[in-house]
Amino acid sequence: MHVLRNMISSLKPGGLVLDLQVIPPDPRVEVDGQLVCEIDGQPLFRLADAAAAAVDAAIADGRLLEEAVDDHDVRKHYRTGADLLPGFAGKERKLPADAVPNVCAITRPSVVRECCRLRRLRSSILSTTG
Repeated sequence: MHVLRNMISSLKPGGLVLDLQVIPPDPRVEVDGQLVCEIDGQPLFRLADAAAAAVDAAIADGRLLEEAVDDHDVRKHYRTGADLLPGFAGKERKLPADAVPNVCAITRPSVVRECCRLRRLRSSILSTTG
C-alpha cells in the first residue's frame, strides 16, 4: 500500500505508530447489553483485512516491529435506536433490513459495539535522509 510505505518512510528511526483496526465478529446493536441485531461487517472487514495484511508484511520484512497488541470493544452510544440509523446512511455497512423497524422502535439508550485491535508498532528502519 502506497500510504503505508509513505508512513513508514516518514518515521524517524524508532518512531512509533498506533494502528487501529476493526476485527470480527460482526458489530452488534445492543440495549442494556442485550443483542438487538448484528450488522454485516464484511464490507469494512475487507478493507481492514487488506490494511492489516500490509502492516503484517511490513512486520515480516522488518520495517516495523510489533510491540503490543490490545483487542477491545468500542461502543458508540445513542439516545435511542432511531438515533443510530443516520450513521448508516450512504455506507456499505447496513443494518439488516428486517431489523430496521425494531431498531427504530427502541426508545431507550442504544449501543453499537465493535471489536477493535490496537497495535503499537515501531519503525525499525534507519533514516536515509540526513
